[in-house]
Amino acid sequence: MQRMVLLAFVGLLAVGCARRDKPIMAHDKPVDFWLTEVTKPDPKARKKAVTALSHVGTRHPAAIPAVTNALKDADASVRNEAVLSLLHIGSDARDALPALNETLQDKDSAVRTNAAKAIERISGKK
Repeated sequence: MQRMVLLAFVGLLAVGCARRDKPIMAHDKPVDFWLTEVTKPDPKARKKAVTALSHVGTRHPAAIPAVTNALKDADASVRNEAVLSLLHIGSDARDALPALNETLQDKDSAVRTNAAKAIERISGKK
């Protein structure tokens, strides 16, 4: 009986040790997929990637920097989505504050307005 319990324990231990960490997912795709999408030529793909990465937040070290880089995208809708994504992430996006401050000079008024809101939320002023 003791031998069976020991074998069962060893079996469970082996199964537990063999388990691999699953990749972090957003919108049913791994983060690495979205990190590639955010660099695609299609602005719709980039915008969707920024949204997905905002749901990852701090769970993946490249997510917030990728969203922050999107603040300089050529397409205003992508820039605005990046601002809104950082607003959504909140105080965990503190490292994005310098880039958001630059975005206050954006040529698109919606980007500027939302950047001001994001700065307030991230810095804890509101």
